Amino acid sequence: MTTFRKTTFHKTTIALLAAIVTVTGAGYAMADERGPRGAERFERLDADSSGSVTFAEFSAPMLERFNEADADDNGVVTAEEIAAALEGRRAERMAERMIERFDIDGDEQVSADELVNRQEKMFALMDRDDSGAVTEDELPRRFARHGGQRGGSGDRN
Repeated sequence: MTTFRKTTFHKTTIALLAAIVTVTGAGYAMADERGPRGAERFERLDADSSGSVTFAEFSAPMLERFNEADADDNGVVTAEEIAAALEGRRAERMAERMIERFDIDGDEQVSADELVNRQEKMFALMDRDDSGAVTEDELPRRFARHGGQRGGSGDRN
């Protein structure tokens, strides 16, 4: 490998590792004046509850995320592996938010009845005149602006 390619490879590797640390939040900040969130982060890092965080405890979340991203277990991560890991975490967070939003009975599952219940409540809020139908005037502005759907071609006031 030429010197130029080695240098480029090393820079790319460093940039990818920095992206893992930055994007996945593995490099937690120590507790400071930031209040409860800083204290929570510190407690998560202090795995043995000793009141102090060693380098091993500090680096463990980053290494865990790195290993999760290393899909082929070859000890290095590619841009594709990082992208797949980030997309997987994003999809997982979205799914968790949907469960929180729609799961009425707290069983961490969403039934068709729970989904319909949520939709009925949303519809009732939009149907301001209680007519059983929603007119364009009753639609929230975000729907009216986008033609009632994301990316629609409605008027963008």
